[in-house]
Amino acid sequence: MSPTTRPLNPRRTAAVILMTLSLAGVSACSVSIGGADQGAATTAAQEPSSPEKPAATSQPPTATEGSQAPQTQAPAPSTQEQSTPAASAGASVPGTGAQPATGDRPGAQATITDSEWLSDLESVDRTISATPTMLLDKGNDDVRIEGDVESLSVSASNARVFVDYVGLLTISGGNVTVYVKDVDRVVIKGTNVEVVWAGNTPKVEDFGHNTETRQQGAKSS
Repeated sequence: MSPTTRPLNPRRTAAVILMTLSLAGVSACSVSIGGADQGAATTAAQEPSSPEKPAATSQPPTATEGSQAPQTQAPAPSTQEQSTPAASAGASVPGTGAQPATGDRPGAQATITDSEWLSDLESVDRTISATPTMLLDKGNDDVRIEGDVESLSVSASNARVFVDYVGLLTISGGNVTVYVKDVDRVVIKGTNVEVVWAGNTPKVEDFGHNTETRQQGAKSS
């Protein structure tokens, strides 16, 4: 005999359905809630924690002006250096010798008193300026030379010469008279030659004929 299936009670059926639906809703809510919490936790875990701001580093103290550059103050000169006298002008310029005194050329300061000298001076034809080396070769000429001559040669004839200073006087002409205030050396090679000076007696080398050398005011020999 086959078992007989009884029809379900409508109320019981409804209760079962409601229970089933309730369980389904609770399960769904649990899943939903669990997913939300897990997502929030995951999101919180994934977000990197904000790095802490480093503490402000204190600035090093500004160095003072004295510590930035070492002082290089030069030592003060010693008392001996401060009291050293300045060198004289003559010592600071090598090769600068003392200027010759006026006594080295006494004829320059002498007063011409020789009568012949003064008389002949009135007949001067021309006056010229001195040069270091001079040659007089014009005859019948009375000439006055102003200044210093290192070397004076007279080859003219019938000439009279007036000069301030001569280093070397050479006479080779004839009938020549030379009046010189100061002369260092005289060389005579001519004829009828006369040399008169006002200063110191020079060195005379006489190779001529009928010659005379003297200081002003002295009597002719």
